[in-house]
Amino acid sequence: MMIRKQFFSILFLTVMGQLCAVAPVNFVRPWDYNLQLRKRSEQRVQLSNTFLLGTTSGVQAWDGNGDKVNDTQLWNADQNALAMVKGYAAGTELANIAQECNAIDGDDGVRGHFKVGGDFKVHFSYMFQWRYYFSDNWWISAALPFYKTELKGLTFTDQTKSITADDTCTKTNITDNIATNVANWGNGLSLSSWERAGQGDALLMGGWTGSYRQRKPWIKRVDPAVRVGVTIPTGIKNDENKVMFMPFGNDGSVGLIVGSGLNINFVHRIDAGIDVELTHVFNNTRMRRIKVDKDQTDFLLLTKTEVQKDPGFTQRFTLYCEPKIGKGISARLAYQYVKRGEETLYVISNDYNSTIANTADSLKEWTTHNLIAQLKWDTSTEEHQKNRPQFNLFFMHPFKGIRSVQSQQFGFGMTMSF
Repeated sequence: MMIRKQFFSILFLTVMGQLCAVAPVNFVRPWDYNLQLRKRSEQRVQLSNTFLLGTTSGVQAWDGNGDKVNDTQLWNADQNALAMVKGYAAGTELANIAQECNAIDGDDGVRGHFKVGGDFKVHFSYMFQWRYYFSDNWWISAALPFYKTELKGLTFTDQTKSITADDTCTKTNITDNIATNVANWGNGLSLSSWERAGQGDALLMGGWTGSYRQRKPWIKRVDPAVRVGVTIPTGIKNDENKVMFMPFGNDGSVGLIVGSGLNINFVHRIDAGIDVELTHVFNNTRMRRIKVDKDQTDFLLLTKTEVQKDPGFTQRFTLYCEPKIGKGISARLAYQYVKRGEETLYVISNDYNSTIANTADSLKEWTTHNLIAQLKWDTSTEEHQKNRPQFNLFFMHPFKGIRSVQSQQFGFGMTMSF
């Protein structure tokens, strides 16, 4: 009875807590309840490898209204080069250009605007996990993920017409040489495609899993679980000089994870359950790009200054059903939902306004919705429990979101138990 009270208390605290996922991308995280391992009584050590590939045509992006858009338009419908030169002190080069080209009051929604296109790819996600069991219930684990992402075919198409004197001024001074101007004015900001591969944040975690038999007509077993972990900032951080670059971890911050789940077995044939995972990511201070005018758009932020970031709230929920279809074989269908609230920036310098900096669309709430299908095969038996592998075929399909870019992925996992 005491254990049950403790479990439900932790579950309540978990639901009320905070979590920050790394980026508005459906990466496989260092811990994912859908990749949980089956454990038999004699098994003490498990080594797991999971590898997922993103499909070439399965990337989808959703904007702030939940509408499907090009990958590069998840934050802004277009990029405003006219607003890019606004917000600077009188007498500076950018302030003079803004005044000359009537940028302050002369934005008609076309002049100085760019339509942006491009393809964001998650080429692969890989995760290695080690787990050790102190007993049938208590365990510790360590995990390290690796990712490869790319933004390819990035194009900026100028919408400025050639009708008025302001059009001519804007073309001559700003848009005709947009890549060069942005690099010069923005201290190395690049409007080029990019590709990056490397490791994510390492994870250390410990947990408890219970198993309680039930003597009811339909429910035969109830398995509550709780876990606590910490992420170590070993992952690649956000590159402030590349547009739409997604960090491979908590962007240089330490994260504290709390999670809980409840699995119910029906008539010895079907497992179904829910899992909630929440993480608090601590504030981090470093050089970041910010808005200095409310009309600026996220790809064309020229100002880089020291900023403290508060990662905000995120919740991750997983619902699943897993019928057994053969000896050691089961099929799981899961729904996973992630929601992260707004991030908050605190600008260190008195030269810039934190209120304006926090109007960036990339700081606003984002969500992801994914359906996940798995086919699992555990080759161990009660008679032969050790040195027998578990296999896992994995398919992830995104179908909805807000301010997120998600990749359809398929993969394979193998676990060895000792």
